[in-house]
Amino acid sequence: MALKEHPFVVTTSIPHDKSTINYDITKKNRSTAVGRVYKINDNGKAELPADGEEFDGVIIAVDATQITAAYMFGGLRVPLASNETVKRGDKLVAGLGPSNAKGYVKAVSAPAALPTDLAALAADTEIDSAAEARSTQNAVRTQVNSISETVGDVIDTLKGKGQVLEFDTTHALMAFPG
Repeated sequence: MALKEHPFVVTTSIPHDKSTINYDITKKNRSTAVGRVYKINDNGKAELPADGEEFDGVIIAVDATQITAAYMFGGLRVPLASNETVKRGDKLVAGLGPSNAKGYVKAVSAPAALPTDLAALAADTEIDSAAEARSTQNAVRTQVNSISETVGDVIDTLKGKGQVLEFDTTHALMAFPG
């Protein structure tokens, strides 16, 4: 499958953090960060995002102080995290590649359905023993933990970018809606 980027991708130059993104004349493309995703940190510098973080685009060149980056318009080809699979329509967040390297992407997990039996547990007024009270308390805690995980998944979903159009085993072609 040929993953082709949109020919009208917007590019910009941004200073990089010189920590997660390094310029090295001896490396292919002068940096191992070329082709990976980046985010803009609180200091206004480009850096490779950590697992699960939002990202802003793809690095297409690196020099000693700046990156040239493809921004959030058109279609971009992004590298998939290790052992990651995606499907059409998935939203993406940052993921980890080989040897836990930053700058790759993964699909956002779909939120689980909220539990429906929490109200039934709360309405149970027929508790006759301490053992039954402990059992009900444990069931409520389990449901509350499930709700917490679902809320976390919803937040992660909101971080997701774009939409997967095509993919192969190493990259996804994603569109960034306007």
